[in-house]
Amino acid sequence: MLEVQGVKKAFGGNPVLKGIDLSVEQGDVIAIVGPSGSGKTTFLRCLNYLEQADEGEMVFDGERFAMAHISKKNIARIRRKTAFVFQSFNLFANKTALQNVTEGLIIGRKMPKAEAEQLGLRALEKVGLGDRTEYYPSQLSGGQQQRVAIARAIASKPEIIYFDEPTSALDPELTGEVLSVMQELAREGMTMLVVTHEMSFARNVSNRVVFMENGAVVEAGSSRDFFQHPVQERTKAFLRSIQGSAGMED
Repeated sequence: MLEVQGVKKAFGGNPVLKGIDLSVEQGDVIAIVGPSGSGKTTFLRCLNYLEQADEGEMVFDGERFAMAHISKKNIARIRRKTAFVFQSFNLFANKTALQNVTEGLIIGRKMPKAEAEQLGLRALEKVGLGDRTEYYPSQLSGGQQQRVAIARAIASKPEIIYFDEPTSALDPELTGEVLSVMQELAREGMTMLVVTHEMSFARNVSNRVVFMENGAVVEAGSSRDFFQHPVQERTKAFLRSIQGSAGMED
């Protein structure tokens, strides 16, 4: 479905990604974990061309793209198959929840307004906000705003959703409502790449974990193997460091 090889990115001569490889199968839920500053978010943004990689090759649905030299037309084609959920929600403050969900469909995809609103209403109902369609972001909690952002993502019927630390801007008590929506999407077979510090999600919902540090993949494997049988000493040290946190509790 999606495969990338040799993804490199530097900012001001400082290498942030040092040659990342990843393959994604339909239905995969891949948690990308690691300490802050390890390049996780930059990697995710390169996959959706919010940042342009300096090197790397992408194969998406059988089509091959040179990531450093891709055309705007091909970026647009890839983005039609993907959606991105940001840690800071990225909602329009002057638009209702429903308008936030439908804006991209109407403007970006030239969808008739009535059709877009039908899709938007279904998406908001799916994330438990069917009764908040006319609310503005300022009238919603952080967890509700992030659920609107997820509704916006699923309304476009993407093949893959990229999540960049979707709960990091939320109070702990609001985190659960967002994770439960993501868990439901996983159960339904949505393909997701999730940069996260939520180890409970990585262990219990994702089927694969990628551990990054210093712009490189240290270890990757099934969630079960990653948490129960880590191979690399650095992985073992990372898991020990978070052992006492709430995220490791069942």
